[in-house]
Amino acid sequence: MSHKEHFDFVKSLAMELNREEIQLTSFPEVILRVRKALDNPDTTSESLATILSVEPSLASRILVLANSTYYNPGGIKIENLNAAIGRIGFATVRSTAVSFAVEQLHAAKGLGALKAELGRVWSAALRLAAMCEVIARQCSKLNGDSAFMVGLLNQIGVLYIFAKNDEYPGLLQDAESRQNLIDEWAAPIGESIVANWNFSKDIQATLNPPEQAVRCADDRATLVDVVTVAKAVVVGGGAQLGESPARSRLKLSDELLPRIMELFQLKLDALASAVR
Repeated sequence: MSHKEHFDFVKSLAMELNREEIQLTSFPEVILRVRKALDNPDTTSESLATILSVEPSLASRILVLANSTYYNPGGIKIENLNAAIGRIGFATVRSTAVSFAVEQLHAAKGLGALKAELGRVWSAALRLAAMCEVIARQCSKLNGDSAFMVGLLNQIGVLYIFAKNDEYPGLLQDAESRQNLIDEWAAPIGESIVANWNFSKDIQATLNPPEQAVRCADDRATLVDVVTVAKAVVVGGGAQLGESPARSRLKLSDELLPRIMELFQLKLDALASAVR
């Protein structure tokens, strides 16, 4: 790894951010069709099932999720995609489709040399997404599916940096250099990518939140609070949670933590079943 390579990479990142040219591989076509359909208020479960059926891996993932303990505590199995969509809801279909697309991006060609590290990033993203959803549903009136999306996309900037491996192999295959770039650039890059993908302002704000958003004196819980607390719980199982403004706004008590961890494990089990 040379200083010139580092300088060239940082210069390139800065220029792309200034020009708002941060781009990551496009979502698979079926995901774009799903997103378009879900933006149409006239879309039905039946029409959405038709779209999903062209991608067997995604369709089967929807079915497995619908039959998981997390979404089906009564154990009533369904095998119809239309019924599965009805059980989990359009919002969960959206987050599952995006999850599927991001997983495909992690498996993109040209990233083989970083495969092991990418696997750890993807695993961490799923765990954070699961915890974000559980905390949002249990501790706030925020949308759980939006919270899942926040966790899933939290490290999308890291994926963008990894995607530069073909151009800067010496730089990105050096662990220390790679981590320095991630620490400095992943958050603003992630914010730009999520903006380009037209996610809501609330979701965009979680990628690179200003300090005042984290320490906001407002009593209302936000998605920034959810991801902040979720990171602490996932990393330390609650031990590193402490007393923070974000935790206070979410009203996450020590008594509620065991239930949070139980639901978190159920969600992880559902996700693991869906991706086998």
